[in-house]
Amino acid sequence: MVPVEPFRAALVLVCPEGEGGIGISGCDYEVVKDLPGEAVTIHLEGLPGTKHSIKLEDAGQGFSKAELEGTKVNALLKGRPVNIDFPGDALKESYHRKIADLDPCDVPDDAEALYEATIFSTDNNALEIRELDRSGESSIPEVRAAREAFLNQPLFAARGLWDHYMFDGDPNTSFYVSRRRHKADLLNGGSLRLDFGQAIAMDELIIEVGSEHAMQPWKTEEAVFLEVSEDLNDWQEISILAQNTMKINLDPEKPVRYVRFRGTPDKVIEVEGFLNGKALDRSLWRASQLFSPYYRIKAEHAWSASTTLNEIREGAFLAICLEGEHGIEGAYAAIRVDGLAVGAPDRSPSYPVNPWEYPVAKAKSHYTYYVPLTPDMAGKEIDVVVLGMKGGIADFKPEVWLTTYPAPYVKKELVLYR
Repeated sequence: MVPVEPFRAALVLVCPEGEGGIGISGCDYEVVKDLPGEAVTIHLEGLPGTKHSIKLEDAGQGFSKAELEGTKVNALLKGRPVNIDFPGDALKESYHRKIADLDPCDVPDDAEALYEATIFSTDNNALEIRELDRSGESSIPEVRAAREAFLNQPLFAARGLWDHYMFDGDPNTSFYVSRRRHKADLLNGGSLRLDFGQAIAMDELIIEVGSEHAMQPWKTEEAVFLEVSEDLNDWQEISILAQNTMKINLDPEKPVRYVRFRGTPDKVIEVEGFLNGKALDRSLWRASQLFSPYYRIKAEHAWSASTTLNEIREGAFLAICLEGEHGIEGAYAAIRVDGLAVGAPDRSPSYPVNPWEYPVAKAKSHYTYYVPLTPDMAGKEIDVVVLGMKGGIADFKPEVWLTTYPAPYVKKELVLYR
């Protein structure tokens, strides 16, 4: 029997006896290198603070020497066990466990802030951009060259699938509402949202849309309505004249991080911010435009559970699972840490995108929201909240799991010499 835990997958090789290759019993392991005529490299894996007794299956196999972290362990080649310790502080609790079932509750007073925390934490970039962000930088020249070739192709920029184009200083690039699906993924007309990454002082925000066509149906007659906030709780409404280039005056004494509009233009060429005539750094700025304004889908149902996590490992996150039917975009999840709303930047299936190739599959049930945890959250009260939105279906049961990716294993290298 091979146990497969929730949110994990297993790949099983079935082969004749004695032909399964090199095997280790006693702990998890990964064969990193196994080439004819060369030494075999195996990574042994165990949780920190644990002890294991390992054996080499089919001992010998023509090997002349074995080394564990540079120390000879030839006993393995004779079929004898070898004891190993994995360094570090032992986990006090399982890193992968169910935390709680969420119980029905009244819609909380901060439901809007929780919804916006999740929406502002994510994006509508093409899946290829999300994958590059997830993969991180590469040290392999060929991989970097392939990525640059993909991103620099004229067609990619022409389709405007990346919020980066709003902040790149290039008037020839824009962030579009996808035209491949006839704007089918705009939720309730969409809402252009800007996140500056941190609260900043600004006295002028400039948005360049380039044409009257780009603003339809964003404006109401000749006005465009927006709101600004420092913390997602208190919002200040502003109305401006609809123009190709719109200048929004702000109070520099009131820092701003979030901006949201009642709708969204078809495209945005550039967004810039200024303080005392000096352009502000935009390296942390992000945007989305497909998600619904909150006032159109106000939460009508809610579920919650509270917990305190005293141990948060690197890569830990909460998986908030909606077991049952909720409708397409019919429920959202977030957490509250000591009263502060924290969003879920990732979800399965993925949040809506402006697609380069195929769009995200739409699902009416079984969303799972992922909220990263940080060490500063340890010991604090964490409220997990799921909101059932207007137009959704409340036929589901939410639960929350704690897990970590990658698993918090410690590795030791075993080398077998032929």
